[in-house]
Amino acid sequence: MRLIILFLVLFLTPLLTVAQTGTPYHLTIMAVQETPEGYIGSPADLFLELKEGSGRVFLETYPSTKTDTQISTRFAKEIACDYFDLDCDRYDYIYTIKAQSDIIGGPSASAAIAALTAIVVMDISYDPKVAITGTINSGGIIGPVGGVKEKIDAAAKAGVKTVLISKGSSLQKEGSPENETNTTQLFNLSTYALQNLSITVQEVIDLGEIVSILTGKNYSHPTVVLEKDQEYEKIMEKLQTQLCDRTEKMEQEMNEQGITLNQTIQEEINNKKENARNASQLGNHYAAASYCFTANIQLRTYFYTQPQIHARFLENQQSLLLKKMSVLQQKMAKQEIKTISDLQASLVVRERLHDVQQQIEKANETESHDERAAIIAYAEERYSSAASWMEFFSMNGRNFILDEQTLRQSCDLKLAEAEERYNYVALYVGSRLIENLRNHIDDAHASLERNESQLCLIEASQAKAEANAILSSFGVVNEALDEYIAAKSNAVERMIAENSAEGIFPILGYSYYQYARSLQDDDKFTALLYLEYALEMSNLEMYFPEEVTTIDVIRNQLENIFSKRWVLITSGFVGGLIIGVGTVYLGRRIFHRKKK
Repeated sequence: MRLIILFLVLFLTPLLTVAQTGTPYHLTIMAVQETPEGYIGSPADLFLELKEGSGRVFLETYPSTKTDTQISTRFAKEIACDYFDLDCDRYDYIYTIKAQSDIIGGPSASAAIAALTAIVVMDISYDPKVAITGTINSGGIIGPVGGVKEKIDAAAKAGVKTVLISKGSSLQKEGSPENETNTTQLFNLSTYALQNLSITVQEVIDLGEIVSILTGKNYSHPTVVLEKDQEYEKIMEKLQTQLCDRTEKMEQEMNEQGITLNQTIQEEINNKKENARNASQLGNHYAAASYCFTANIQLRTYFYTQPQIHARFLENQQSLLLKKMSVLQQKMAKQEIKTISDLQASLVVRERLHDVQQQIEKANETESHDERAAIIAYAEERYSSAASWMEFFSMNGRNFILDEQTLRQSCDLKLAEAEERYNYVALYVGSRLIENLRNHIDDAHASLERNESQLCLIEASQAKAEANAILSSFGVVNEALDEYIAAKSNAVERMIAENSAEGIFPILGYSYYQYARSLQDDDKFTALLYLEYALEMSNLEMYFPEEVTTIDVIRNQLENIFSKRWVLITSGFVGGLIIGVGTVYLGRRIFHRKKK
């Protein structure tokens, strides 16, 4: 009898495992409170309760909260669901934060919110006595927050034994900023906490690491090894060759016309060519092409600003450029867009053609000969780059529904995401410091109004990535920047690998990733920006439904029929077994009682 019951428990448990609704889950977070004597830390309680629903987020805070808490809560839930690939649309999320602080700083709770969201949806046990302070950023990366020492002190007083903080946050500068000198000493919070407070302070880099610590099980994503897409590599190598051959040809033409580069320009061109060769040897053809592209702009600008280049020549070049652009635009109007690779190639070509058009308008407005020469030089190279990307329409891939309606809907979604992140950033740095970001979003709105949905999509995606880059870099110390970039790179690699395995290779996302790799040693913050671009452009398929063929429809219907039949058969079998076993068991009990 016991064996039968054990069998039933083991058989039914996987079928019944779902997130528990109606039960509040709890984690400790750390807040700071402003007093006349300065900031002091105070513990706060985070609760999450799930209800059957559609993915909506509700937030209650005691006392009142800032707007940033509401926004960061939505971001945290979204990132947790993406990071662990969870089906989060089955529930509504009711978050409650109770704290002693008069004002709760939202971002510092977002890492804990993301971790608790993942744990509750996955319905796994965890240690609620661990406290967390840190932001959650794109790719599931944990970012730094202020007042860490004060929060650790408060955690110790509250009986917390472990506090999780972002990578690099253990090292703090001693003294106030006003008293900092070149000899400022670094203060190790982990050592301080262990020796003076008898608690453990542990640095974490991403959401997977936090959930692993909370649960005692490994939920970190495994390191992926990106396999090169041979189609992409072949096309990008060809594109690189075209652009780099263009550099050599331009230098040769200038020599034939007796134009000699000055020493500074020559050294800069040589450096770019050397960088291109090095990148090419490493198989990073996009970075190599980018170095040659910038060299070409510099060479052509130098050429067009020479004394012997007259206004008439520039007018002819501009007229020729307009004709070539018109031909390419007509070709693009007839180009079929079926795959994500097609879409990304189309986004690049359209964005660069739009840039060329804007540059020509600028050239018409300026009265400066040299300025006009520089603008036309840039526009010519931009057009050449756009034309080169037409090669990517030959790539294979899975078909998606990419008609005007779905493109417009995807742009609307991206714009909403970009707007929300812009508003979030503006809360901290003010709108004046992010005017370029605002302009980028406004450009996307304008493109949508002109019914240029594809242009809108790439502009909105870039704006969202730029906002994420600002949010991700808040407070990151130089000592932690390399690990931070490595973690962000891992997030990009994971996304590209997952999509590639599904037959969806994100050519633009991978290209941005490659360029970020070439920059990470010399220009870390630009590398971080391009990693954000890569994340955005590697996840476009989520906005578009896959094209379904007649065979797919028949297959899905058969699967549904057999799936439903299996459930009915299984339910009937299990139900009958339970009833039968129960009847026999009760019958025996009654029989034995009568005998007694």
